[in-house]
Amino acid sequence: MSDTPDDKLEALLRSRPLEPASPELAERIVLKAQSLLQNQTLILRQWIARLFAECHLPQPAYVLTGTLILGLVVGFTMPVAQTSENDPEPLQVQSFLYPDEAVL
Repeated sequence: MSDTPDDKLEALLRSRPLEPASPELAERIVLKAQSLLQNQTLILRQWIARLFAECHLPQPAYVLTGTLILGLVVGFTMPVAQTSENDPEPLQVQSFLYPDEAVL
């Protein structure tokens, strides 16, 4: 029992017939490598630019979204004008958020 499992494996590998490589193998490897995307390190600005490029949103969508967000921020940061009953000024849009009734 002088044969170890490694020696047996080596003997089996050596006894296996080898097929010669195709002459076009190197060319096929090069062509396949050229078609694959390569990993690159990206700076934050490039990463964000690629993220927005992948979203495929048109520019008007950004403008509309920005305008709506700005309108909401300005609308909710405006102070509510406290009006009296005799004051003819119109109420603010957010006046429904601040009821004049006392808590029951």
